[in-house]
Amino acid sequence: MEARRYFLGLLFLSTITIAGAAVAWPSVAPLAAGQTGDKIAVVDGHVVHDAGALWHHVGNWGLIGSAPGAPTTFSDAPSAMWPMYSGNEYLWAAGLWVGARVDGVPLASTAGYGSEFLPTPAPGDTIHPTAFGAPGGNRYPWPDPDDDGDGVEDEETLNGLDDDGDGLVDEDYAAFGDQQFVCAYNDLEPGVAAANPDHVPLGLEVVQRSIQWGGPLHEDFIGYEFTITNVGTRILEDVYLGMFSDHDIGPRGLAVSSNDYAGFLDTIATAANGAAVPVRMAYMYDGPGNAHLDGYAGWVLCGHTTDPTGALAPTEPVVNSYQCLNGNASFAGGGDPTNDAERYQLLSAQQRDPDVPPLHYSDYRVLMASGPFTSLAPGQSLRYQVALVLGDGLADMVANAAEAVATCRGVAYDRDGDPGNGAEFTVPWLSAQDAPVSALAGRLAASTQAGGVELLVETNRGDEPGLSVVRRGGLGVPERRWSRALLDPAGTSAGRQLFRVRDTDTAGWPRHYALELAGSGGTLVLDEVRLEGPARAALALHAGPNPFNPLVKVQYTVPSAGHVLLQAFDVRGRLVRTLLDGAAEAGSGALDWRGDDAAGRALASGVYELRMSAAGAVARERVTLVR
Repeated sequence: MEARRYFLGLLFLSTITIAGAAVAWPSVAPLAAGQTGDKIAVVDGHVVHDAGALWHHVGNWGLIGSAPGAPTTFSDAPSAMWPMYSGNEYLWAAGLWVGARVDGVPLASTAGYGSEFLPTPAPGDTIHPTAFGAPGGNRYPWPDPDDDGDGVEDEETLNGLDDDGDGLVDEDYAAFGDQQFVCAYNDLEPGVAAANPDHVPLGLEVVQRSIQWGGPLHEDFIGYEFTITNVGTRILEDVYLGMFSDHDIGPRGLAVSSNDYAGFLDTIATAANGAAVPVRMAYMYDGPGNAHLDGYAGWVLCGHTTDPTGALAPTEPVVNSYQCLNGNASFAGGGDPTNDAERYQLLSAQQRDPDVPPLHYSDYRVLMASGPFTSLAPGQSLRYQVALVLGDGLADMVANAAEAVATCRGVAYDRDGDPGNGAEFTVPWLSAQDAPVSALAGRLAASTQAGGVELLVETNRGDEPGLSVVRRGGLGVPERRWSRALLDPAGTSAGRQLFRVRDTDTAGWPRHYALELAGSGGTLVLDEVRLEGPARAALALHAGPNPFNPLVKVQYTVPSAGHVLLQAFDVRGRLVRTLLDGAAEAGSGALDWRGDDAAGRALASGVYELRMSAAGAVARERVTLVR
């Protein structure tokens, strides 16, 4: 059985040795320039995304998730626990599948029911953590995107190696999100053959980036970007890229594999910034019995390598194969594949299985695939972008999937300042609210107050007549726009103007607000914010001036009396100072922070996150310290 083969692969990874030496478990601390790392197979379960509401384990041998209940060293880690702390899992395991024809023979290298990838024994080839604002990780539109000043931006991969041969390590790469893990693995390592003697490797190296954000728009998904390179000697033809996933939804510790439903969506949804984006995703949800859960979980296609002519790749990102597999059936009867040819058959099927009908729940797995990519010659690469998405019901999952797709598509800029040639530079995995004020010229914050919602605008475009705040229409919420003339001046902060506006309409949730700037070249969304409801949104946090030196005033509002915890973290998620830890009355408060640590020592210039927890909610605000 295929499940047995995968189970043996997990046991193999738990006991793996390289060149006769036992694997050492590495730390996730980033490597300094010139520093070597521990040997690599990170199988102790300590690498977990926890910056949002979804807690999610990452390995560096192709496995996504932690296979809860398996007798391994990593199965106790959160696999896709949602919401955080709940103990409810929405993923058993998933992984990238790559299929191709070599001299006419169909082959496939797979993770998630396969274990056909491993990292190399090279020093530093481990899982590397980072986040936007980390040293060496600047990217446009932040200042100094060319970190090392050599005239080339983001030429490095965060991997502990000197990729460009300049004697420096990881000195100029692109850092994404609030939390990112980067790793590399391939299908040519000797350990792969030992675990899979009947498998023929394709000769692939995969660089995997997993990215997570906090905040209400992004906390329920994790983006994945795979860069797949042919490092072998053979031309790969009719290549397909896919994501395989076995969800087994239910509380940890219960038998939950046999009561899942599965389906596929191909629809258009509207993101919070107003963009209409395609949502093409394979998803699953829980059936009856064993503490039924209401959440939906799935993988949405965010993007892949395309060719406008259609000669080398599809003209746009598309899912051309969706397969629903039954773990209780043979391959001929709709169950798991058992060899390379059967896996390639599923990847290249060019058809979509129907959704599981009512009362036909079982132990399902899903596969969605894109292609064909005509050929992949030695040295060439393909990009594949997906996101693991959770939601409270189908509609919420689709809304979160739309945010994932929009975030992956990124923000477009007219970087050269010539409005005649349009927005010619696109920054992927970026949303408007994550872009710096210096680039997009505006921030928007929102909080619920008695009698409505208060919106705070911070901008250096306050004199522009095209500036406005818009409430986007939705269920029970009509669209409304506040023009520049209706924005009330509220002072200045670090040379930028502040404005306030109140939305006194108390009916209809959730609310989507956007700060827009209209001009001759069209309308630019400067920032956006979403409020789920008055109870959740009442916790508010704002800090200014931003950037600051040396003092920043932190203002906050808590919805009810109780314990409040306010802390400052650096870009790697390390606690640098606790600013408030104690009881507080309902209402507003303020305190000052001088950019120092718990010992009173001045911190270095950089991006820091203020994080407040109160009344069961969390509020975050990023501030930049400039010495």
